[in-house]
Amino acid sequence: MTEILRALINASERAALVARSCCNSDNKNDLLVAEKSDGEANARFEKDYKTIADVLAQECIRKTLVTKFPELTGHVRGEECCEIGGTSIKLADTVDETAELLTSLVHPSLAKRMAVAAHSDTKHPLHYQLPSDLPDVDVSDLGIWIDPIDATAEFIAGINGTAALNKGLQVVTVLIGAYRRSTGEPVIGVINQPFFNSSQGRLLWGICYEGVKRWGGHNVENFDLGTAGIYMSSAEDPLIRKTFMTICNITDAAGAGNKLLGVALGDAIAYILSKSTTFLWDTCGPHAILKARGGDVISFDTHASIQYNVPNSSDPQQFCNAGGIIAYGDSDQCVNSNLRDIKNIILKTLANRK
Repeated sequence: MTEILRALINASERAALVARSCCNSDNKNDLLVAEKSDGEANARFEKDYKTIADVLAQECIRKTLVTKFPELTGHVRGEECCEIGGTSIKLADTVDETAELLTSLVHPSLAKRMAVAAHSDTKHPLHYQLPSDLPDVDVSDLGIWIDPIDATAEFIAGINGTAALNKGLQVVTVLIGAYRRSTGEPVIGVINQPFFNSSQGRLLWGICYEGVKRWGGHNVENFDLGTAGIYMSSAEDPLIRKTFMTICNITDAAGAGNKLLGVALGDAIAYILSKSTTFLWDTCGPHAILKARGGDVISFDTHASIQYNVPNSSDPQQFCNAGGIIAYGDSDQCVNSNLRDIKNIILKTLANRK
C-alpha cells in the first residue's frame, strides 16, 4: 500500500509541476485552449474547455503509474481525451522529444518548460514521511480515476490574469483516486493543490481499506470539523438552496475538487449538489480521503455510496454522478452540537423535501 500511495502522490506532484510551468510565460496567450466536443463537454457549461496542460498532466500521471505498476495498464482513466489541437499528446522518452511534440502547439519556450516539468524525477516532501505499516493491497484489483487539472476555467482565468477575487489558480486541484475493481469502493485518494500559498502547494491523502483508515498531508494545518456551512454550486436549484439554508450557511465556491478538499479539511461540513455535473474522476480521490476521515460521498437521489467500477465507454457522460452528490466529513468530530449528526440531518431534510 505504501508504494502505490507514494506513486500516486509523486504522480500528482508531476502534474502540479506541469500546471505551474504555464505561469512563467511572458505571453499569456501561449497556453493552448481548446473547446471540448459535445461528447467530452460537461453539460453544466455552455462551453467547456481543456488546455494542453490538462492533457499533458493526465498523460504524466498515467505513464508514471503504469510504468511503476504494469498491472494497472488499461485501468487508468481520466477526464481528458489525449488529443488537442489535432495532435495526440504523449510523454516521449526524452525531454527534447516531448518538447518537440509540444512545439507544434505552443511557443517553444513554453513547450520546453512543460516538457521539463513532465519529465521531472519528482519526489514530493511526503515521499519520505509516509507510514510503512499500511496494509498490503492487490494492485491488480485497482483502477484509477484522474482529473489532472480540476477547475480548468479557473486555471485559464488565473493564467490570463482575469480571475475573479477568491477564484483562479487557488481553486485548482489535481485529483487522483484508486478504487477496487471488484467492488467499486474508493480506497486511496490524493488531492494536490498546486498553487496554494504562492505555489508552495498543499497535498492531502487518505486510505480506507480493509478496515484501516489513515490520512495525512503536506502544508495541512490542524483543524476542527463542522465550524462552517455547506458548499453549494452557484448553479444549484434555488429551491434546494433555500431548503438547506434552514440548516446552516450556504457558501459558494468554484471547482468540485476545491469544494471536496474544503469538506475534507473542515472548511465546510458538506458539499451538496443535486445536478449531474460531477464525474467519477472528480469524486474518487476525495471520496477515499473523506472515508478515511469518517465521512462519505453519497448519491443525492438514492443516498447510496458512489461506486467507481463502471464499464468503459466512449461516452464520458456515462461516468457522471447522475444522481448528484452529498459529500460530508466526520460528523462525530463536529464542534457544533447542532451539527454533530450532519448525515442524518441532511438525509432527513431530503426525505422531508420529497
